[in-house]
Amino acid sequence: MHLTAFLLPALLGASSGALAAENPHRRAATLKSRAPKSASKPAAPVKRVLSEDSRFLNSNSEKFVVNGTGVPEVNFDLGESYAGRLPITSPNVTNATANELFFWFFPSANELASNEIVIWLNGGPGCSSMDGLFQENGPFQWQSGTFEPQPNPFSWTNLTNMVWIDQPVGTGLSLAAPGAPAQIKDETDVARDFTGFWKNFIETFEMQGFDVYFTGESYAGQSNFTRQISPTSPATSSTRTTRPTTMSRGSRSTTPPSARAPSSGRLPAAAYLNHYNNVLNLNDSFVTAINERAEACGYNTFMDLALTFPPTGKFPAPTSFATGNLTRDDCDVLDDIYLAALYVNPCFNFYHITDYCPFLWDELGFPSLGDGPNNYFNRTDVQKALNVNPHVDYAICGDHSLGLEHSLPSSFTVLAGVVERTNNVLVGNGNLDYLILSNGTLATLNNMTWNGAQGFSSSPFTDKFFVPYNPTIGDALTETFFQSEIPTVSVGLVAGGGYFGTTHTERGLTFVTVDHAGHEIPQYVPGAGYRQLEFLLGRIDSLTEQGDFTTQSGNFTGTTPL
Repeated sequence: MHLTAFLLPALLGASSGALAAENPHRRAATLKSRAPKSASKPAAPVKRVLSEDSRFLNSNSEKFVVNGTGVPEVNFDLGESYAGRLPITSPNVTNATANELFFWFFPSANELASNEIVIWLNGGPGCSSMDGLFQENGPFQWQSGTFEPQPNPFSWTNLTNMVWIDQPVGTGLSLAAPGAPAQIKDETDVARDFTGFWKNFIETFEMQGFDVYFTGESYAGQSNFTRQISPTSPATSSTRTTRPTTMSRGSRSTTPPSARAPSSGRLPAAAYLNHYNNVLNLNDSFVTAINERAEACGYNTFMDLALTFPPTGKFPAPTSFATGNLTRDDCDVLDDIYLAALYVNPCFNFYHITDYCPFLWDELGFPSLGDGPNNYFNRTDVQKALNVNPHVDYAICGDHSLGLEHSLPSSFTVLAGVVERTNNVLVGNGNLDYLILSNGTLATLNNMTWNGAQGFSSSPFTDKFFVPYNPTIGDALTETFFQSEIPTVSVGLVAGGGYFGTTHTERGLTFVTVDHAGHEIPQYVPGAGYRQLEFLLGRIDSLTEQGDFTTQSGNFTGTTPL
């Protein structure tokens, strides 16, 4: 079995400290379930019948079949997919049979995906992966401000078999026995539960021997799954031997253990303000004061050391942390910048700093900070279509506290080992994300030791990350431009190309920054997220490579090319 983890930039509350805890817009991450909406269904939907020779249809999986023409509000055929809940076989809960994780699995028509599957996880902890499927990289999208679901030509199902999973127990459409979430004490417990679920999943769909790739965003980068699920574990036992690999995006912490008490995002916050103040528009006296405080708190000295390549050794804590000569509030520049930005732009969104008023309405109420018209996945007809029984009160993020923020960051525990076992890890950050700052993630990696050395030996800002240009948008815009008309391009086709940041690979670990992207790379720049998955899967050799997407023109071996 081949394991890979690919973690996108932050999604929900991945940064510790006051910003996540006190942010008044945090309501977007703690939405209460609304009453199911009584919505009209498509008139007499045609039941989509799967071919008997469908690879994943068997006596165990048939109860999970989703009618591709019967998903509410979606007026096109989603094709073959399977959804529902599978139990957890785990010793860490007293009533394991009542704990089940929800999944939505889409097989791919791409012949190169014949023996592989990619897992997508959202963050939180406790936030539903239906957000990723619904608004980022699934076969259909209903993004903020759009009237109805749209086909997604940048769906990751074009590349490989995809499964989106709600975890830990009690998250999204998953089911939890009374008190079960409280029994989860750390990431080891979460990983153990997931391993039990995954064993049942691969047995249900007869995927023994498949290469497995982990992808996700935000707190998903904290997960220990790749340590629990190994080629020799019961969850992944196979008849062939392959090395595990991993890819990850977004790092939860940006400080060494000795400096973990304050919010990790504070360290690079002043430099971020200096770089992006043309967007934030904060006044000169405030910017000066922030920079003076960052200097006094030792942040500038620390970041200079943390962004030296190669590093000269493990990074000591900033002076203010070691001596205690400044208060926590004195050094809380991250939250103060946020509050100042909120005064200037009342619709400031730390997930994507170029959002402005008014709020866009949204079917999930996230990441647009305006409330949505309903909670799509809480609808009875939607849950029925996805084989969810009994009904659960869905919220995009659970209200219960899992206490997982007390777990050590993955960069202190499992990440280096994953790199060494796989030599195929990618960590990425959207540059417009104010919750997890790119330089903070890079500082974390530069303080980590893997494959015999600490950090990066040369600057990771030299090589440019290239994203192929959209194969259809150019013709559409050119045609309307020369006709002196306002360009009209389908929402699903809007994705830019060209140089989209920087990338660097050393000793099996790739770090990439992504321009125009906030917390959710596939949502804001779908071509960039798609390209990174191509790299993870080995379809291209480098993120600097120029050329078409591998599913474009004559390169595609399936049925739904870009």
